Amino acid sequence: MSDSDLTVDYEFLAESENKLSQLKKTFEDIENQRDDMREHWGSGKIADVMTDFVDNWDDYRTRLVESLDSVGQMVAGTKRAFEDLDNQLAKRDEKKK
Repeated sequence: MSDSDLTVDYEFLAESENKLSQLKKTFEDIENQRDDMREHWGSGKIADVMTDFVDNWDDYRTRLVESLDSVGQMVAGTKRAFEDLDNQLAKRDEKKK
């Protein structure tokens, strides 16, 4: 059965995994930049509001990083599973010949 209804784009999956990893690293590195910005907030109410904003953003950023990691692992697992299946089917077809 040479014609299949299922086509897997391994390059797309690998590229997606790579981009998710890059995004995760970018959002992880934002925390380092946060501390560098504190001196630019000034003092008083603006500094207080910015501190609250950054603390809230940290919570959401942490969840975002976790989600990016989770999706990246799912993409990697999907790619690996299809590659394994492809190899098994190729070996099976080779035995038939």
